[in-house]
Amino acid sequence: MTSSTPLPIIAQTSLLVTKIIDRITGDRNDFPLFVCSAIVEALEIQSIRSSISYGHAAWIELLDSNEPMWAGCWGEHNHFWVVTEFQEVIDLNTAVSYRRIPKNSELKAKYSSPLLWSREIPQFYRYEPQGYAEFDLTEPRDQKWFEQIKLELKEKLKIYSKKELEQFERDSLVFPNEAMICPDRMLLDDTKESFKHFDRALSIYGIPEKPF
Repeated sequence: MTSSTPLPIIAQTSLLVTKIIDRITGDRNDFPLFVCSAIVEALEIQSIRSSISYGHAAWIELLDSNEPMWAGCWGEHNHFWVVTEFQEVIDLNTAVSYRRIPKNSELKAKYSSPLLWSREIPQFYRYEPQGYAEFDLTEPRDQKWFEQIKLELKEKLKIYSKKELEQFERDSLVFPNEAMICPDRMLLDDTKESFKHFDRALSIYGIPEKPF
């Protein structure tokens, strides 16, 4: 019995969800609930149960000076992430959170924590769930977008056989070109070596005091 999502499913789900939603919405940073709902939809097609959690969440970003700071949602604000039947936390927005337009230009970030798909949560993330989220679209634009997202996922997702999942070759898998943490402490860096720079800065400055 498997204890984590098979790597081929992680690869294709993360790649399709990030690419499709970035293209349809312009930037998935502004639509975390869309991202989570698309993950749940994609995993259901592949016979894996999951749900959307909401609550406080934080992750480390690096400023232009390389100094780390906590970013995320806490206090009166909530974040959304997915939890699988294997108790893995999935957050496909963290690695690109630095793309947000900051209210204070002096605190502009250039790197952020990797995408996350793992039961083991490194210390540069923090999640404090408060409940399960419902996805209820009322705006015609959002309804149209999500119907398009679901259609593309159904058309493009490959349904792996048990034999294919057992015999896959790691080098044949294609992930998003973003740093990512996968089960069993597997770390994937992007072509810009974002995690290498991120990790080096943390080794110099350390991790700030947690925000909540």
